[in-house]
Amino acid sequence: MKLFTAIASLVATASAAYPGDIVQYWVDQSAILVNGTVINGLPSPPSGWYEAIVQGAVYLAATESASKSLAFQQLAVSHAAHDALLWTFHGTRLYATVNSKLKAVLAPIGLNASSPDGISARDIGREAARTVIVARADDGINNFVDYEQQPAAPGVYQATPGGSPIPDTPQAQFIRLFGGLGDVKRFRAPPPPNATSPEYEPYLIQVKTQGERNSTVRKPYDTQTAYFWRESSPIGWNRLAHAVVGNSLATDVVASAKFYAQLNYALANAAIASWDSKYFYNSWRPITAIRYPDTYLHSNRSVYDPNWTPLLTPTPNHQDYLSTHATFGGAAAAVIKIWNNNSDVVDVRLSSNVTVDNVGVITRRVTNLTAAAYENGDSRVFGGIHFQFASDVGNEIGAWVGRETVKVFDSNWDDF
Repeated sequence: MKLFTAIASLVATASAAYPGDIVQYWVDQSAILVNGTVINGLPSPPSGWYEAIVQGAVYLAATESASKSLAFQQLAVSHAAHDALLWTFHGTRLYATVNSKLKAVLAPIGLNASSPDGISARDIGREAARTVIVARADDGINNFVDYEQQPAAPGVYQATPGGSPIPDTPQAQFIRLFGGLGDVKRFRAPPPPNATSPEYEPYLIQVKTQGERNSTVRKPYDTQTAYFWRESSPIGWNRLAHAVVGNSLATDVVASAKFYAQLNYALANAAIASWDSKYFYNSWRPITAIRYPDTYLHSNRSVYDPNWTPLLTPTPNHQDYLSTHATFGGAAAAVIKIWNNNSDVVDVRLSSNVTVDNVGVITRRVTNLTAAAYENGDSRVFGGIHFQFASDVGNEIGAWVGRETVKVFDSNWDDF
C-alpha cells in the first residue's frame, strides 16, 4: 500500500500543472499592473512597448523549455514574465506586487521550486528575461529628443488643454521595432489633408458635431462606442484575443507564447509607426482646430468655439495623425485574423469596465475582427479627440504592420 501511494504521489506531481493558459495569466497580470496608469506615484511604462518585452521573454523561455513537462514550461515562462515585468516597471517599486503574481501560481503549477527541475526552470526563465532586457536596454526609449514647439497656425500641433507644452514621448518614434521589421519610415503614413484644403472641412465638421461632449446628433450607440473602446488598446485587444483563443492553447505553452508574442510585437510596432507619423506631420487635435480663433477653412466658414469640449477628456497630449488607438486595433485584428485561419469571422462577447462618467460595464458581441478594428478607431472620433482620417489611415497602417510582423516572425522573433 505504501509503495502504491508513493507511486501515485509521484505521478500526480509529474502531471500537476496550472489548469489554465499560463501565458494568458501573465498577459492579464501585465494589464492589471498598467491599468492604473500611475503606480506608487510614477507613470507606468509606454503602452505596447512593455507588453512586447514581457511576451518576448515568455516566448524565449517557452522555446528553451519546450522538451520539458507542462509544469516545467509554466514555471519557466512565469519566471521570465516576473523578471521582465519588474524591469519594465522600473524594478523594486513593484517588487512585492509582481512577486505576489508569481507566488499565486507556484502551488497550481505544482513543481517544487527547490527541486532540480524547479531550479532549472527558474534559471531558464531568468536567463530569457535577462536576454531580452539586455537587448532592449538601449532601444531608443531613453533617448532625449528636443521637441521644438512651432508657432500657432492652422493644422500645427499645440499643447492640448491641461497638457504639457511638450507632447508625450517624442523619443517613441526612434524606438527600435520588434522582430526585425527594419526602418520604421517604410510604414510612414501619407500626408493628412491640409487644414485649408476643401477636403478638410467635412472632417472638421464631423468631429465637431459628433465628438462634442453634449452632442445632439451623436447616436446613443456611438456614445457607447466611444466609452467601450476608451481603455488602453493593448489591454483591450489582448482581452479580445483571449476571448477568441479561449483555452485552446493551455497545454501548448510554446504555441500560446508564440501567438501572444506576435500579437504584442505587432502592437508595439504599430505604436512606434504611429509615433513616427505623429512627429513627422505634427498635426493639431480637434479641440485646437475648433478653438482656433481665426478663420482658416477653404469655405471661409468659421468654426470657432472657445468652449467646445470633447466627450472624452482630457484630449491626449500628443499629435492627432496618426491615431495610435487605430493603429493598435488594425495591428491586433490582423494578427488575430491570421491565427483565425485568415478569417475575420468570430463570435465572442467582450466587456469593458468604463470608470468615467458613471458609465460602468459595457458588453458587446464581436463578430468581425476588421469591423471591430474600425469601430475601435471610430470611437476616438465619437469621443472628439481624433479626426476620421487619423483613424482610417491609422487602421490601414496598423494592419500592414501587423501582417508584416507575423510574416517575418519565425525568422526574426529573437531580434528583440
